[in-house]
Amino acid sequence: MTDLKAFQVEVTSETDDSHQIFFIAAETGDAAVAALRGHLGLSPGPVFKLQRRLSDTEIDLHQIGPGTIFQYL
Repeated sequence: MTDLKAFQVEVTSETDDSHQIFFIAAETGDAAVAALRGHLGLSPGPVFKLQRRLSDTEIDLHQIGPGTIFQYL
């Protein structure tokens, strides 16, 4: 079991139909969204939706470590 926490955040666009999913290592869901706000490569007019906390198994599977921002889709 790891002490690391990670969250899944969906990013949609106000201007087109794009949609992205990110896994972010952070202490809280709000911190995950805040970290993602400055990330390059987001869709134009991004809208952030915190979806869930990842399980320890998912964190290990996707090799998420401290400071990780991983684009899943």
